Amino acid sequence: MVTVKLLAVLKEYAPDDGIIELEFSPGMTVADAIAKTDVESTDIKYSLLVNNARTQPEDVLEDGDTVMVMPLLAGG
Repeated sequence: MVTVKLLAVLKEYAPDDGIIELEFSPGMTVADAIAKTDVESTDIKYSLLVNNARTQPEDVLEDGDTVMVMPLLAGG
């Protein structure tokens, strides 16, 4: 099982308050998991974390991983 958590304003792009549980399959990437959400249909820029560590879309997931999609913040 892989958990995808959409944070802040991205929550609206997934059911269950921004949490999606996906069946794990070997070779599954972060991009594969994100494709199961509607996040890519937005213009919102975001960063990706797996188990609280920065990651890239092409990184391969392991069973039990948690992918967090966090919108980028601007300011100064």
